[in-house]
Amino acid sequence: MDRKTIPEIKTVTRLPLIHTENTRLSNGIPVVIIAAGTEPVCRVDLVFEAGSRYQDNIFQASLTNQMIPEGTGNLTGGSIAEEFEFYGSYFNISADRDEADITIHSLEKHLEPVLSLMSQVLIHPAFPEEELNIIKANRIESMKVDDQRVESLARKQFNKEIYGENHPYGIVGEIADITGIKSAALTSFHSRFYNQSHCRIMITGPHPDQYLPLVDQYFGINWPVNGDQKITALPELPTILPCVPKRCIITRPDAVQTAIRIGKPLFNRLHPDFQGLTIVNTILGGYFGSRLMSNIREEKGYTYGIASHLLSLRDSGYFVIGSTVKAEVWEETITECMKEIDRLCTEKVKTGELELVRNYLTGQIQRSLDGPFQLADQLRALWMHDLDLNFLSVFMELINAITPEEIRDLAARHLHPANLTVVAAGPMKSSD
Repeated sequence: MDRKTIPEIKTVTRLPLIHTENTRLSNGIPVVIIAAGTEPVCRVDLVFEAGSRYQDNIFQASLTNQMIPEGTGNLTGGSIAEEFEFYGSYFNISADRDEADITIHSLEKHLEPVLSLMSQVLIHPAFPEEELNIIKANRIESMKVDDQRVESLARKQFNKEIYGENHPYGIVGEIADITGIKSAALTSFHSRFYNQSHCRIMITGPHPDQYLPLVDQYFGINWPVNGDQKITALPELPTILPCVPKRCIITRPDAVQTAIRIGKPLFNRLHPDFQGLTIVNTILGGYFGSRLMSNIREEKGYTYGIASHLLSLRDSGYFVIGSTVKAEVWEETITECMKEIDRLCTEKVKTGELELVRNYLTGQIQRSLDGPFQLADQLRALWMHDLDLNFLSVFMELINAITPEEIRDLAARHLHPANLTVVAAGPMKSSD
């Protein structure tokens, strides 16, 4: 090996993806199988259409999800946690606007008792009032602390501004909303949305032929659909009204810094421009070498970090720039952000910068698929829109083919500065 010669840099143009298999359990629940990995560890994801957009009361969805492992008819929350720990398994729950997840990581040799326990926890939760009161009290204390942070104030107000404070994607819960939630409300939400008609399952590991019969035993055969069980129709999302660009200032004289949010509602992964705009966003603020980081952090020294994001929801999506900056330079920061966006809308990206972003994105995609559970994470994110891993192959091709002209046109079509909403929260000092 000649260590004086720099190795050849090769462009990655395609992804060698693992083929996934689709099947169904005995009760009709759709299942996707990822046969990957070499270690005797597996993962089972149960994904429910049970996000906050479907709730009758604010916090109903998140509290239902959080309370599921807190007790059954004959098991306490403590005994459930101890049993999962005894088998060396990892149990995780989460809920967002659109969906709720229950995930278990288990050693293959302990999968059967772990799935047995998991099915009890999911299908027969007790929602004990005493445990609910403790969780509510903890949530309230956390919210009190969060409400003192300018980052939280800016984030909440931004969601209200771009979607409307009465839209499920824009509603922001307050402390008063959580106090009235009772166990009966969680039981009702669970019965309507944590059922077979709103569930999908993902199985990941090196020996799925061993896992599938066990999953079917506990979530198929032993979870039959009753003949008189009514399938709860998912409520339609209200129409998202066009967002009128505005400037919202939240004054907090006691704060040290100012939090900024700049953005607008857009579209989700199904839109033909989503992948191209992801590349645009990366150039603007999607990685450490982005234009916003170079300008606002490295050159101006206004902040420790600034980033932009393109986020996909089930029936919408949005673009947002977020940062917390020195209180006296918040206006200058907004001005510089708008300048960088305008540059993307009017000027072609230089070849060197575009090649850097190409290499970064292709590397990120490969790293995101490095391992069976990383594969599951990527597929899980695409699953909401009934997409598969081929979406990433198409994205890889676009990264290598997109031109500076296409990048400029995408930015001009979707990110013009005049169409963006600005929210700032802080002491609102001026550099003057």
